[in-house]
Amino acid sequence: MCTTVIVGKAVSKTGRVIVGHNEDSGGRVFHQQFFVPGGKHAAGEVLVAEPGRAEVPEADETLATYWSNMIQIDGSSFDQGYANEAGLVICSNGGGSSFDGDDPDEASLGLKEGGVGFLLRRIMAERAHTAREAMEIAAKLLDEYGYFGSARNYTVADKNEAWCLNVVKGHHYVAKRIPDDKVMLISNMLAIRHVDLNDHENVIAPADLIEYAIKKGRYTPKVPGDYSDFDFAMAYQSDENRHAPTKSRRMRLGWWAITGDYYKDELHYPELLAPANPMGWEEVRDVLRLTCYESYATRGDGREDAFHVSARDISRSQTRESWVMDLADDPVYNTMWRCTSYQDTGIYIPWFPMSGVIPEGYQWMTIEEARRNHFHLEPHYLDYDLDKSYFIYATIGELTNFNRGLLPGILRTQKKFEQKLLADYEEALTQAKTLDREAARRYLGEFTARECALADETWEKMLKQISLHTMSVEAESLSVSREAQVEVVLYGSADFDVTGLDMETVYWSLGFTGKKESVNAPARPIAHRFEDVDNDGIMDCVLTFNAHEVAQFAIAGSTIDTYLRGICNCIRFVAMDTVEFTA
Repeated sequence: MCTTVIVGKAVSKTGRVIVGHNEDSGGRVFHQQFFVPGGKHAAGEVLVAEPGRAEVPEADETLATYWSNMIQIDGSSFDQGYANEAGLVICSNGGGSSFDGDDPDEASLGLKEGGVGFLLRRIMAERAHTAREAMEIAAKLLDEYGYFGSARNYTVADKNEAWCLNVVKGHHYVAKRIPDDKVMLISNMLAIRHVDLNDHENVIAPADLIEYAIKKGRYTPKVPGDYSDFDFAMAYQSDENRHAPTKSRRMRLGWWAITGDYYKDELHYPELLAPANPMGWEEVRDVLRLTCYESYATRGDGREDAFHVSARDISRSQTRESWVMDLADDPVYNTMWRCTSYQDTGIYIPWFPMSGVIPEGYQWMTIEEARRNHFHLEPHYLDYDLDKSYFIYATIGELTNFNRGLLPGILRTQKKFEQKLLADYEEALTQAKTLDREAARRYLGEFTARECALADETWEKMLKQISLHTMSVEAESLSVSREAQVEVVLYGSADFDVTGLDMETVYWSLGFTGKKESVNAPARPIAHRFEDVDNDGIMDCVLTFNAHEVAQFAIAGSTIDTYLRGICNCIRFVAMDTVEFTA
């Protein structure tokens, strides 16, 4: 459930294209970053991705790329970000279902060797020098191999132009150039509506795109032979997909922020609009941080267990990274303002992805390990570990999502720190431009590493400050498959009298960075007692839970953070402890 904002160069404050993206995904998934040098390749080399899918011959030469690698236990074909040395940026949004994606007869779609998925974006990133060239490369791959995913929106941009590519399962797709004077907002439905197959400067599509829809009974022109009313999304996807509030309300919210207009027709959200005012990276960031008003109305002020639970929010609990790419004249200066995990509580740090530097804590495999593990992940790579910077920001987000009373102090720190980051960034740009290109590249890489280290240090200190309560799961490990009971201790302190616990409000589960389904079906204590467990003279609470109610959502072989929360003496509390889960 991702969100993308594409700003044409004529309506951006920089005079160049700007792209913003929230990468949303559920479960135990998160990103590490890589810089992959370009190079020459031997004849006969092939690119391999998903098991049982197409292997594509390698190019003679490839470009250097920045790869934001989402890892998950069963592999990730689609949740990957790219940039390259030619100045491109690539991201994607799930498109929901499609008519051909719902067809159980995959053989009828004519996929060659099972079709492509992950390789589509990797090949565009490694070979394309412009956004248009990326579309031409994609078209050739889709014509030859076909696509095995149900439906997806790809965004590819360079400083001068941006393209949206909509793909459905099989060999049908359409790529459309975003007009310079428009903004495109993409949720999780097919974004492209009007298609003029005669506009070869701005549209790339297979010749049978319309005829195929007519043949399948999904489109009938009002006037025979006149296809001016052809709507790609409506011809290739059901109305139910666009009606879903988890998709449509983000469109309504985003367009309201961008244009000031409120759109209600879920089946006909505008494809492209002019913004009310020119947009810079800050305005795009602010859109990516938006929360749906229904969340405030129904879950705000502690009305519910957790605040962010719904994909109706643009900023949500399952955002794994959020970024705005401010494209520059020289790709070395392309700036990715990147936020790890929750946007509510995180910060947008300026990265120079083409500097070649990946800050400490943002990569924990070699590129060879990452490619070997991508579709065969060893569970221990998902372990909770504050040396992985992701978990610093994710844990603060989780604690605050369960206790919004922690938010005011975080927001104040966030505001002041982002102001400092902007000042540091402007000073760094000024300094870099006094250097030759190679020296500037090194300087900007050092700057990226230094700013990330400072942010990580500041937010880790904040994590210690807001971790007000202590819990302990009294087991060396828990099985994901076997029934058992486990005791969980909530420790009292001089200013935390656990005897005031409201037991009807006490829950224990994984967090949203573990499994949303666990948060929505938390374990409740089946028994409790008060005793001084740690012999400090202060009463603690020992809670007994059915362990399987939590463990069933975990991944065997991983150490995962769990959250105990509720109300004590009329005040909400939350505590965290990690658990090793076994088969």
